[in-house]
Amino acid sequence: MKNFLALILAVVASVGFSQNIWIADNRPTAPTGAHVFADVTSAIGAASAGDIIHLIPSQTAYTDFIITKDSLTFFGIGFDPEKDQPNKVTVANITIATDVYGTRISGINATGSIQIGNADGSLGNIFIENGQILRIYSTTAGSFTKSISNVVIRNCVLGSGLTSTIAAIDLLMEAEPTSIVITNNIFLGSNYNSSGNGFGSVRVADAIIKNNLFLGDGSQNDEAFEGVLTSTISNNVFFGRHPSIGTTNCTFSKNTSFGSFDNQFPVGVNGNSGDTLGYTNVDPVLVNVPLVDTWSFEYDPSPDIGSPLLGDGTDGNDIGVTGGTIPFSMTGTPLPVIKVLRTPEVIKQGTNLNATIEAVGN
Repeated sequence: MKNFLALILAVVASVGFSQNIWIADNRPTAPTGAHVFADVTSAIGAASAGDIIHLIPSQTAYTDFIITKDSLTFFGIGFDPEKDQPNKVTVANITIATDVYGTRISGINATGSIQIGNADGSLGNIFIENGQILRIYSTTAGSFTKSISNVVIRNCVLGSGLTSTIAAIDLLMEAEPTSIVITNNIFLGSNYNSSGNGFGSVRVADAIIKNNLFLGDGSQNDEAFEGVLTSTISNNVFFGRHPSIGTTNCTFSKNTSFGSFDNQFPVGVNGNSGDTLGYTNVDPVLVNVPLVDTWSFEYDPSPDIGSPLLGDGTDGNDIGVTGGTIPFSMTGTPLPVIKVLRTPEVIKQGTNLNATIEAVGN
């Protein structure tokens, strides 16, 4: 928990202490009050820098919204909450407006995309975590020139169900990214164009890409990278999604590849360097993950007994998505959440209330 808080403070430095907590609740039974709104846009309108907006889990998706103010934090409940009524927080599309800094999006699922920037200018100090998100990208329309800096993307399931010539993370479209951290995520998707050519899951520059699971079905189209420049790529598992092309001036360290169309790491070409010995075409021995392009929360990407991933990362922790300093969470729940609340149906006046409460935190 201390490491988690330190990372937030380091990357989203402008958030600070919250001034107010606002509620977005689109359920028909939502309570009323000065801090409760039926949509996220209204909550953003009321909020000030440093405020928190809680999106209440609902069976209905929230309306698309644009983040137009600095230093706002948005909390949902994650991608597979472990509780009695596991409703999620879902929205199709989220946009972080250009010239907005200090955004944190946690536990919110985007069936469309999270768009970073929508005009000329710059933005940064962005923290995206604990969501099942189709794609995260910079603007593709027009001729915008943007500087995107200090971005952390962690503990997300990205690209599941994604098709065509788009990447799950693409910060090179119309932007110049710097200081990007992509860690402990699961990448999927059948990325290909109309000619059947593959397209990578990640397009980025100046990034640390570590402890991710790049998962595919082993086809030639399932590529991990498409234009990854001057980045450090370490402690990742490429399982059915090949790492052999799409990188320039990158350093590879302690990665494992298996079941892919081409398990070779591109060390020694295009300015790439690093190690491959002992990790190329090595079965990671995961507990329960097949070669697939879509994710199921029945899978378990942890290294099984006898796995070569155990304790062999550059940091002495496991290689793969459940390794590193902040391992992948199977629920994506960003805050302590009540799993079970049991009380008697009838309570006699003047008697004590006996309740059973079970909670979990990440």
